[in-house]
Amino acid sequence: MSKIEKNLVFQVQIKPNGGRSEGKKKFHYAQELYDYSTSRAKAYAEKNGAEYFRLTTDGWLGGQYSPAYHKLYVYELFKLGYDKIMYLDSDAIITKICPNLFENDEFSAMVDYGYNTEAAAAKQKRFNERLGIPDEHIYFCSGTVLFDRKYYETTKDHWRAQLDVPQPQHDQSLFNVLVGNHYGKYTNISNEWGHWGKKGKYIMHVTTAAGTKSFDEQKFLDWEAKL
Repeated sequence: MSKIEKNLVFQVQIKPNGGRSEGKKKFHYAQELYDYSTSRAKAYAEKNGAEYFRLTTDGWLGGQYSPAYHKLYVYELFKLGYDKIMYLDSDAIITKICPNLFENDEFSAMVDYGYNTEAAAAKQKRFNERLGIPDEHIYFCSGTVLFDRKYYETTKDHWRAQLDVPQPQHDQSLFNVLVGNHYGKYTNISNEWGHWGKKGKYIMHVTTAAGTKSFDEQKFLDWEAKL
């Protein structure tokens, strides 16, 4: 009999001091959008036989890091025996036709939107050199990620050393360093899984940068009905 996997959908929803997160990009805290994202993520987890967890406090990292870095709580969650953990940004909405990402056998993520063309290859190489990542590593977006046990086992002894290293794209660069230097080749999923500001077929990633403070549920439902 095959082993039944223990899987989890994981989100971070921590309100920053002053209502905006730290870092180069400033993000508005959009409660209505985040709550809708949560409801869709919970339904997706139930549909695919997974559990759901949302981190809402920042005490785990001592309070000095922006909410984005709390994706690293995935290391604590793996200690609870999960086989795979799907991380989803709280400004990303899973559509009703989204496939089961847990069917993938390894770490999975989208190529970052700035590096998904042939013309950007030289730019990616320079960026990899800056981060100390092998040339062959494909820089990914950390908004939708499937973590597997191999990721946990190969990177669990390295992430803390990277935490205070200045990163050009904060947590996203940190995860790329960990995967590029310790995990290796991963599964590249298509941008239908939701790049920033793009209406992905499976996940719509609604950026909360550039002043997006509200979410129009009906407008989303009208768009989703046409998929």
